[in-house]
Amino acid sequence: MLRELVPPAEKVEQALIAVDVDYLTVYGPDMKAWSKGVRGEYLELAASRRRVVRESHPAHPRKSSAGRRRRHQKQLAWRIGRLVPGARIVLVTPVLGADGNDRLVVTVARNAWGKRILLRTDAQRQVVHWLQGAFPEADWTQAQTWRADTNEVTPWDPPHALRRWGW
Repeated sequence: MLRELVPPAEKVEQALIAVDVDYLTVYGPDMKAWSKGVRGEYLELAASRRRVVRESHPAHPRKSSAGRRRRHQKQLAWRIGRLVPGARIVLVTPVLGADGNDRLVVTVARNAWGKRILLRTDAQRQVVHWLQGAFPEADWTQAQTWRADTNEVTPWDPPHALRRWGW
């Protein structure tokens, strides 16, 4: 049996329409007449439906104006330094998720002495988000390395020992 191929954005739209229909049927079309709790529940449910797609497709960089991109690039070292103190090199790698979609993960963050820095999951997401915002033209389907000293993103060049194994 073939699975129906529906784009994720279409699925979210269908889910939001279903939520709207359910709430409008029970509580009426005037949202101002709803109780505060019902309104909050509705908005929280709608936001959670939107979040699913945003998190399943973070491999696509966000677009921004050239001025905003320059500002993001200028502030990047400071932002990452506050979130991950001492980080000088960050390796971002695309990983195939359990749902079959690519997502970006901070594989390694190192300080000036080359020592590995452990990151929380939310910090990884934030660093990836900042890097994609500052460098949308980078090829995020490949592993990318950001260096604090040059403030540039370059394709990852694996060590010689790993090249032997097909990396």
